[in-house]
Amino acid sequence: MSNGAKTSGYDLVDVTSAFERIVHWLFAGSCILLFITGFGLMFHTLSFISSIFGGYYIMKYVHNFSGLTFAVSGFFATIIWFRDGAVFTGDDIRWFATGGGYLWTKEGVPESGRFNAGQKLYYVLKASTWILMSLTGIIMWFPFSFPRELVIFCYPLHALGVAALAGSVILHIFLGTFGNPGTVQSMLSGKCTRAWAKLQHGKWLSEYDRKH
Repeated sequence: MSNGAKTSGYDLVDVTSAFERIVHWLFAGSCILLFITGFGLMFHTLSFISSIFGGYYIMKYVHNFSGLTFAVSGFFATIIWFRDGAVFTGDDIRWFATGGGYLWTKEGVPESGRFNAGQKLYYVLKASTWILMSLTGIIMWFPFSFPRELVIFCYPLHALGVAALAGSVILHIFLGTFGNPGTVQSMLSGKCTRAWAKLQHGKWLSEYDRKH
């Protein structure tokens, strides 16, 4: 560190701002609500879902306004994490070649910046599905304002987006909790231990120390 102070692995470092955490949880919460209410709207046999929300029409309103929250929070998420998530480097290629240390080896895994290559891939997928789900959702919400053929085409596109998003979100939740213990703390308190940062994002920690 620039001040020459001694540090230990148990020291805490700031990894996320309050604004980032608010955006993250609005994005995540609205996404989960959309999954639940979306399945209730798609499969009427799952009537217990609509009963949770007090009826089919209330559930539909919850779905629509969760979609607005998803669209707005996704806009901010895409912007604030663009530099960390959308730019791939040679180290990211090497990260994929070693499976990120998750699959076949832990040797030769390059240090990661604020996002590792897997998280960057998740960012790209989430940003892409955010655009797809937001656009098709708006068209499906106001079907009489658009050509009938376009509205019909939006339904399978919306379902395709759900499938892509569901799988990636489940993996993201697992890796952010059980897969990498200590990770979820960064989105709860905004801090993590220095040891965790060194292990998961060593390149980012070095840059953090130079600035602080």
